[in-house]
Amino acid sequence: MKHYFEYQDSKSYKFWQVEIEANALTVKYGKIGTAGQEKISSFDTEEKAQKEMAKLISEKNKKGYVEKADASAKKIARRLGVSYDEAEEGKTLAEKMAAFLDSTQATEVESLVIAAWEEPYEGGPQEALDLMIAQSGKLTSLKELFVGDMDSEECEISWIKQADYTNLLTAFPALERLHIKGSSDLVLSSQVLKHANLKALTIECGGLPKAVIETITTAHLPELEYLQLYLGVDDYGFDAKLADLRPFMQKGLFPKLKYLGLTDSEIANEIATEIAQAPILEQLETLDLSMGTLSDDGGRALLASPVIKGQSGGLKKLDLHYHYLSNELMKEFKKLPVLVDVSDQQDIDDEWRYPAVTE
Repeated sequence: MKHYFEYQDSKSYKFWQVEIEANALTVKYGKIGTAGQEKISSFDTEEKAQKEMAKLISEKNKKGYVEKADASAKKIARRLGVSYDEAEEGKTLAEKMAAFLDSTQATEVESLVIAAWEEPYEGGPQEALDLMIAQSGKLTSLKELFVGDMDSEECEISWIKQADYTNLLTAFPALERLHIKGSSDLVLSSQVLKHANLKALTIECGGLPKAVIETITTAHLPELEYLQLYLGVDDYGFDAKLADLRPFMQKGLFPKLKYLGLTDSEIANEIATEIAQAPILEQLETLDLSMGTLSDDGGRALLASPVIKGQSGGLKKLDLHYHYLSNELMKEFKKLPVLVDVSDQQDIDDEWRYPAVTE
């Protein structure tokens, strides 16, 4: 008996497979398109192996893995970045981008990741993006773009200088997934944002400006299925109010939206209280309010929601990991018919409460 699962989001593209032969349980996992790693466990009886398999499958379901009959095809991906030593030698992201665009691989690449560039706290990747725009005809297979994939050793997230994506989104009408890390100087679009094929948008930052939020709430993205926004804190750029987020809570803004993440927020309780009774819950499969300052005030509002209680709608998962909920409310959430992640409880007695990602 074999079960095959896949997990995809703006960062991940991986598989997990479990199989039982007699009393042996074999697990394989890794990036889609690779052989992955394998782990074999032996049990006294086949019944015990079956119980372990059921437990593992349940855990994967809770994490958002989806069972599939066949494996997805391997993506051709490329990662471009400038290391610290390369930057010291004077190398630039624009130079690396130019060399990549001149290569034979450019036309085949489906997923492009732009990592650190030289001094990302002083200047953004605009020159490299402009090269992509000017030579978009060489990136005919591009479906996914992640700009700013760097860790805190390379640059703190709130210091990352970003760019203007107006022309890039126009130049790549077939783009399906866009992930941006950092919000300083970020312009998602200087006009009404329209894109016919974008399915997933993630902006990861320490503070998301109101201007960017307004660009998204007034956008025309008919194919958008996945939206995750790190809201952050006012010290690092978040200058919006709850009212600015209300358009996300209405049906119709993005008709195909199934995953909504309003995460990493210092106003998590306000968001939870508002969205608990909002029309969008009837449309979603996953609501992600993780990594913020959610406490029992917001938790009680969520528990009172008819959709979250399974009385209506098609909600399958509620992600609340990294939170300030009490033990009592965590137990209540675990009783719900939807899958709920209440892992990573913070110190609820701490006077100061912070989202997971700020600086």
